[in-house]
Amino acid sequence: MAQALADAAVNSAQAHRVVPPSEQRTAELIRELADEPTDGKARLKALEDEIEQLVTAHLDGGLIRSLAGSGAGSPG
Repeated sequence: MAQALADAAVNSAQAHRVVPPSEQRTAELIRELADEPTDGKARLKALEDEIEQLVTAHLDGGLIRSLAGSGAGSPG
């Protein structure tokens, strides 16, 4: 009996053809939200690279790097 009920539920779901108007926008929003962490990590990496280039080009770059907390991997 449970199998018959499960089969009926699957058949009913597969026959379902009504698409809510918001379904496409909801899917797009979910996709955007899923991409945000990746985009943020890429932006952070770009900023870190830019800062590294600026420090390297600076006349006092060595001094700047020697300051406590300013090296690679140092907490903000």
